[in-house]
Amino acid sequence: MSLIHGRIHTVMQDETVARHAFRRRVGRIGTYLAGAWKYLAGIWLVILLAMSPCPAGAGEVSVRLDPAPLQERRLAVLSDPSWSLSLADVIAPERQAAFRPVLGTSVNFGYTRNANWLRLELKPAANGAVLLSLAPNFLDFIDVYVARERAGLGAADFTPYTLGDHRPLSADGLSGLQNVVPLALSAGEVTVVYIRIANSNSSTHLNIDIYPTAELTTRTSAASLLSGLWFGGMGVLLVIQLVFFYFDRKAQYPLLALSTLGIMLVYAGNLGLSRMLLFPDNGAANDLFMGASAWFGLFASALAYSSILELPRLAPRLHRVYQASAAVGFIGIGFAIFKSNIVFGPIGNNFALLMGVVNVVQGLRTANENGAASRLRAAAFCVLWIGSVLSLSQRQGYFGLPNVFWHAYAISGLVQAILLTGALAVRLRAAEALNSHMREQALVAAQDAERTANALVVEKTRELVSARQIAEDALQAELRSQQQQVRFMEVISHQYRTPLAAIRSNVDSIGISLPAADEGNLARVRRIQRAIVRLVEMLEVNLARSRLQGPSFRPEMSGVAAGDIVVAAAARARDLMPAADISIDLEPSARSLPVKADAGMLELAIVNLLENAVKFSAVVGASQVILSLGADDGTVRIAVRDRGIGIPADELERVMVHGVRGANVGSVEGSGTGLSLVSRVVTAHGGSVGIVSNADEGTVVEIALPLATGGDLLAVDGTSGVGALAG
Repeated sequence: MSLIHGRIHTVMQDETVARHAFRRRVGRIGTYLAGAWKYLAGIWLVILLAMSPCPAGAGEVSVRLDPAPLQERRLAVLSDPSWSLSLADVIAPERQAAFRPVLGTSVNFGYTRNANWLRLELKPAANGAVLLSLAPNFLDFIDVYVARERAGLGAADFTPYTLGDHRPLSADGLSGLQNVVPLALSAGEVTVVYIRIANSNSSTHLNIDIYPTAELTTRTSAASLLSGLWFGGMGVLLVIQLVFFYFDRKAQYPLLALSTLGIMLVYAGNLGLSRMLLFPDNGAANDLFMGASAWFGLFASALAYSSILELPRLAPRLHRVYQASAAVGFIGIGFAIFKSNIVFGPIGNNFALLMGVVNVVQGLRTANENGAASRLRAAAFCVLWIGSVLSLSQRQGYFGLPNVFWHAYAISGLVQAILLTGALAVRLRAAEALNSHMREQALVAAQDAERTANALVVEKTRELVSARQIAEDALQAELRSQQQQVRFMEVISHQYRTPLAAIRSNVDSIGISLPAADEGNLARVRRIQRAIVRLVEMLEVNLARSRLQGPSFRPEMSGVAAGDIVVAAAARARDLMPAADISIDLEPSARSLPVKADAGMLELAIVNLLENAVKFSAVVGASQVILSLGADDGTVRIAVRDRGIGIPADELERVMVHGVRGANVGSVEGSGTGLSLVSRVVTAHGGSVGIVSNADEGTVVEIALPLATGGDLLAVDGTSGVGALAG
């Protein structure tokens, strides 16, 4: 056993050493990660200092390769704060001079209240039918005017196209996730396109793409496939998070699922899915959906990240900061509902970026606390922060980021959801391993406890067997002592009977021989005869008592009249105590009532009561003792009443115990066996003993016996058996 314990101790020491080495390695990695947040914070400060919206149209977002060689491609923008400029106003020479050139084919105006005009000039090297794609599809109003450039070009020469989510979805079969306009280009000729953008409740950016008509199906299929993969992956992660919650009921799982759902809703709006599938004819509802989804994402993410980082327990103050972030998201939903998202959007987005920094810092600070789970968590926050910065900066027109960064939030959101779900999976697996280890330890402890209990049971069983043997030996010794006592009394009784019989015979002969006139000697003879009778009675009573207290306690029941037993007991008591004043009070109706009893035992019990009554009455000078017989409700009641010293009230329940005497008996002789013998005899007869007593007022002891039934009765003729019983 000591060898096994030694092996276990060695294994545990090796495991402890390995664990400490692993923690040191993790600690070094954590130190590097903890230092990295300073550089991230510095970058964030630079971003805050540089974050001022670029002038309208100043940012190039992306450069597309044209399907056919273009000799020239020029893009310019014009701001319209009044929203009142028409196409005729824009093509006027004085307005043409106000257009400012933009590099590339895309523009980003950020959160602006102005309407904006774009002028796109295309000069192809060859003829071709192409599609002009304008994305996203959730801008409120997009008006497109197309014409071949020539001298004296007027507004009536342009072909108009009306697009935007505040107008019904186009039925041209081309538009969907993007607004599409067909163009017929001629080699060497300039096609001019004017695009008016009016957007009032979200950031304004437009990506212009030109590609051959034949590529529409391929591009649409590729976009649908990529979108389906993204949404499918996010949906699977959401289901996994809910499954985790089913097995581990902690709030972080459903909160993370809500955060994942928020990212899905945001990107559903950014991709234009909500415009195309949910609100094809209701742009205001689509604006509400997009704004509310963005702020719901902030609300759910703040609660989820606080729970995942265990801030309520580890950092209550920081937890309140996350609660404030959730409140900002909730307020943003209100602005979206009241169509004022453009007012709150820049503020909320900057706050979201700031909370991203807080996420990164807290994630890196706690990267070493829970092993792989906390490191995955830190990586997830870093990825999402970078993606959010790139996406929001592109959306708001900061730094002139290319359009590809518009998708940075979606990509980082997917990666973050994967990492956080993985972190929760690692944590759940670690908790399961810990529970399994604890169950194994509990099982080992239970087995040890069972072995200990079995050993205790064996030991206690041996002790009980030994104690039982000692008790049996003591009982046998007691039985032998009682048997010896009974034999002694039997020998004494037998030895005394013969000389007493001879003495009585001679005394009787003397009495017969004396003349009737010799009164003095005749009186002496009668006293001798009574003394002999008393001595014989005492021997018989003591012998009976010895038998009742020993192994000979075997009552032999038979039907007998209750009055006969009471009268016989009184006669025996008078023989034992000639000077006693014993009165008998028998109810006539109760005298002949039958009881099933061992007459000798029951008589002896009554004699014991009478002896006690006479003995304890004499102490206070009282003399009369009353023996009564009555009956009620099928019960025979035998009572002995005296006016003696009584029994203290608090000792009434104890005096029936063998060897117990009242505290007030003083020097009165006795062994404390009388009442216990009475109780034993009465219990054997199916009856009960009741005592009513007060100190210095006397005592009433009542024996209650059930009446005998017909099958228990012998022939009872109502005649007294006193002569036979008294002997």
